Amino acid sequence: MKCKACRINIERMAKDFEPLKSRLLIIADRLDPDEQAYFRPLIENFNGSISEFQRIMRDLGKFGEKIGDGSKFSIYREVQNLYDQCNRGT
Repeated sequence: MKCKACRINIERMAKDFEPLKSRLLIIADRLDPDEQAYFRPLIENFNGSISEFQRIMRDLGKFGEKIGDGSKFSIYREVQNLYDQCNRGT
């Protein structure tokens, strides 16, 4: 059984990461159905841990040009900035 403070903290963290999750879901829409079936659960279950974020970033690299128009490095930078902002709570 989790304490009330722990539950509130988890709920706050989930809310804090909504902008990042929303952006990642937009990226996921660009993927093939098989890739989406793999990638969407990673996004939906994301709780903010660095290891989960590293896995998401690694997978973005595997998807290559599908993740967006233009420079994929600008997309990586955008996703990294969203993650950083979420961790700071801004």
